[in-house]
Amino acid sequence: MKLTTLRVGGLIIGVLAAPILVGCSSDKAVAPSGPITAITPESSSPDSSQATLASSGSASSVPESTTDSEASLPDTSALGSEASTVSSTESSGAATAGAWVNATDGLVGLSSECGNMSLVSARPNIPGMIASVARQGLWADDAPPGTDTWTKLGTGPGSATITNRASSIVYDPLKPTTFWESGIYNGGGVYRTDDGGLTFTQLGDISHTEAVSIDFTDPARKTLLAGKHEDASLSRSTDGGATWTDIASTLPPDTGFSTGPLVIDSRTFVLGTNHGDAPGVFRSTDGGASWTRVFDEGVTALPLVTSDGAIYWVTQTSAAVIKSIDKGATWTVVTKDGTLAPQATSLIPLPGGAIASLGSTTIIVSADGGVTWEPLGPDLPFVPTGMTYSAWRTAFYVWHFDCDFSTDDPIQPNSIMRLDYVPADG
Repeated sequence: MKLTTLRVGGLIIGVLAAPILVGCSSDKAVAPSGPITAITPESSSPDSSQATLASSGSASSVPESTTDSEASLPDTSALGSEASTVSSTESSGAATAGAWVNATDGLVGLSSECGNMSLVSARPNIPGMIASVARQGLWADDAPPGTDTWTKLGTGPGSATITNRASSIVYDPLKPTTFWESGIYNGGGVYRTDDGGLTFTQLGDISHTEAVSIDFTDPARKTLLAGKHEDASLSRSTDGGATWTDIASTLPPDTGFSTGPLVIDSRTFVLGTNHGDAPGVFRSTDGGASWTRVFDEGVTALPLVTSDGAIYWVTQTSAAVIKSIDKGATWTVVTKDGTLAPQATSLIPLPGGAIASLGSTTIIVSADGGVTWEPLGPDLPFVPTGMTYSAWRTAFYVWHFDCDFSTDDPIQPNSIMRLDYVPADG
């Protein structure tokens, strides 16, 4: 397969991390039940051809099968002060990737806690990156491509203080300075900014939120759906987040953790669950009053929604990829078991319509909707907590967290690494 279809021109990519989030109980580390990262349509017009990631958008390698009682931390033994050398085999016609380089300057040494580097997200509609540091809030890197410096967000007068571990960031497709953040453990569960992160408003009183999804078919953005971390709770808001109602009682029994909410419109919801005795993918066409099971295996993190409306999800136990082309009503398996790394929990969109995830040693990319995959770039510098891609910087980012209860878990050098990636034709 040739990867020359990977182009940056016109397509804005963002995360969010899905994925990807990391939690800790009082005495042990825990992997997320679903990333980091909710990504919304990243265009500036409703008929955008750009892909969207309804998850932290990151491809996470934190094992989805672990819970508070059985956690596995990323292996950081490969970390070092030097950039990884290029050692991957690239397919004919593929773009050239550079070396992994440190992108943590400005965050190193910040005191935190277990799960310290919670999420990294690429802003889709304005230049820059966002990182979440547990107990230290959100930080922005708006430096030119090729450099990485971070400054704190939420410093404007009257801003709510974010201390949670970000689990998803959802960007408004029509308002470049508006986005929502969900997070777990500390502080509130959902926040919104309308000024690019200068100030934040806490939305309601929910907390420990795994992910949030917003109805972007409604200009008022009134309908939101939020799942609780490692819990069956599912909260719905019809007033923009001012108040929330737990609608989990309308779900079938034993569905497990409500990890992956996806709002199609104010009446149509899709929900991915995992763990439990009967997890799966469920769909509602009456605003959450009732649900129909549409896929029998549990899924991880949040789904990827592409420019043509297709929805992709990684399954929990087999690490296969399933796809829907009818707004979540029916599903087919497009990627067989064992193609993705066992710890890969989500997919991210790339320029030109390709998708990426984590392989056993490298990033892997599919240009045909998940049917076939190719390795891309050098070996990963460590086992990542998550991954994202920035079209503005033409670079992949991976990150990992630390968990040492004997310290305040300060951010370590090389917690975030960047891989510059430029298509062969430009």
